[in-house]
Amino acid sequence: MHTRHLVLAVGAAAALLIAPRAFASCSIHNETKYSFTVESGNTSNQSVGSHTQTSIAPGRVIGKSKEGKSFGGSCRDGEKVRVIEKDGVVIMEPAP
Repeated sequence: MHTRHLVLAVGAAAALLIAPRAFASCSIHNETKYSFTVESGNTSNQSVGSHTQTSIAPGRVIGKSKEGKSFGGSCRDGEKVRVIEKDGVVIMEPAP
């Protein structure tokens, strides 16, 4: 019985150490009229709708819209960024 408890305790400790990493994310706020399919980190096909805020995987970011608009950049774990349009060009920048 003691071996079983030890295995459960080690498993629980490992889950607690790994869990925060599994929920790592970057907050992105899309302030444009375009919806984007975003690839970031090792995750593809993440949707970022127009005028919405959501979380995406941290890392290198590439966003593409059906209208042909695109943006790129990077976002670190816990960082907040926004997508805006300036003079017809969509850009990603740190959120204020």
